Amino acid sequence: MNNFQTTTPGYKNKHGQIVIARTGFPSESFPGQTIYHLRCSHCHHDYGSAGKDIHLRRCPRHQDGVKGEPLRAAPANLFSSEGV
Repeated sequence: MNNFQTTTPGYKNKHGQIVIARTGFPSESFPGQTIYHLRCSHCHHDYGSAGKDIHLRRCPRHQDGVKGEPLRAAPANLFSSEGV
């Protein structure tokens, strides 16, 4: 798996959109892409975006950006995160 600066958590694009995390869910708009959780640094709006769009994204709430992809909760983990 390639690691690009624009998909690294903490990356902020020129419009103030910050990568929070990789969701692991597939994009509904772009086959083969993964959805990333983004947050607007201005209004704190959370939304999803395909990895290929992160560097261009504008906030859908106040910067006339394209509607984001849905953010879904990860399924519950069956195993404890504690070491045995």
